[in-house]
Amino acid sequence: MAFFEAPKLEIGNVLVTTTTNKGHDPEFWAQTIADRVVSVGGNCHPAIAQQAEEFKEAVRATALHYINEAIKSDRTTLTAEFERQGHKDMADIIRRL
Repeated sequence: MAFFEAPKLEIGNVLVTTTTNKGHDPEFWAQTIADRVVSVGGNCHPAIAQQAEEFKEAVRATALHYINEAIKSDRTTLTAEFERQGHKDMADIIRRL
């Protein structure tokens, strides 16, 4: 009887964070995106490190802007769907969020 060894898979770094009674806010996700897209090496020239940190901040700010826009767009879709189905009260709750 022959046994085969399963291939080894690496998934890379895993980030685990928790919250209490809520999901993560847009700022958390924007920072996570920036951290994944841009990393600054510890041994690089200080001028290059500064430029990379400034770029990382630009990535974070851009991600935050579009995450917030996506949230607004999704809420617009939800309110329209609730109203289409005759649930104006639910649509009003979503609008107040």
